[in-house]
Amino acid sequence: MFQRVHDSSGDPFPFGAVFGRRVLRGIGQVYLLPSARAGAVLLAAVAWQSWTLAGACLLGALTGTVWGLSAGRADAGGRAGLDGYNGALTGLGIMAVLPPGPLAWSLVAPLACLATWAARAWRNRCAAPPYTAPFVLVTWLLMAAAEGLDLPRAAAAAAADPGWGEAVQGVLRGVGQVMFLDDPRAGALCLLGLALGAPGAALSAGLASGLCLLAAVLAGFPPDAAGLGLYGFNAVLAAEALRAVRPGRLERWLWPCLGALLSLGLMRGFQALELPPLTAPFLLATWAVRQAALRRGAQARAA
Repeated sequence: MFQRVHDSSGDPFPFGAVFGRRVLRGIGQVYLLPSARAGAVLLAAVAWQSWTLAGACLLGALTGTVWGLSAGRADAGGRAGLDGYNGALTGLGIMAVLPPGPLAWSLVAPLACLATWAARAWRNRCAAPPYTAPFVLVTWLLMAAAEGLDLPRAAAAAAADPGWGEAVQGVLRGVGQVMFLDDPRAGALCLLGLALGAPGAALSAGLASGLCLLAAVLAGFPPDAAGLGLYGFNAVLAAEALRAVRPGRLERWLWPCLGALLSLGLMRGFQALELPPLTAPFLLATWAVRQAALRRGAQARAA
């Protein structure tokens, strides 16, 4: 009744099951985790806060995954969800820029497809990973078009309310803000999803968000932004991206910490310039620290 295919482990599954896992892995790859279980919990976290955001995230991931399959992309990257995560983020980004409505929904599929195509082209031509760069570029273009055409904009996030531990809420929001989530309970669900995909990723995310929240408070950065987790989400991604750059025991944590703190400084710089940062601080910090780590490794091997 269903076409039977093989997943990366060689076990046969109906096509629908393999496709569903690939879509969920794409959502997991938002946090750099090729895990369908993590992707399912992350999607549930988005739905906890907003069904609209969850629908846009799922539609974006579906669009990117379908584009990858229709283009004949049956490689390991596609199976790991690399065709889905920029689409998922683009869907979320559209709903963060425009109010939900016909215009916003009509843009999700084409812009998610554009972001996915750009990510694939980047991986085919550049040694440095694209990470979330296609999502950032596409969303910046959308923001510029919305500004130039005087389109209605989505409502801004409300200021953080003090509650069951401001610091804990700030850390959880920092994790959730990767997916535009400012509800600390949604952030806690995101942490659970990361723990199911890779316990080390959950630990890294929590520590990176906490480290940058503490650094932001000590540096006197705006407390409202700190409470909303805006200084944590780029650090979460940078720490995860750099966690496996070097296998050494000390450097395993050195590079993620450097990347997290650099992303914090860059985030504040974007705010000072009144530019929309999205995940650009993560990209710039990770590319810079990754290059430094690889250069240091090459020097160590040559010595």
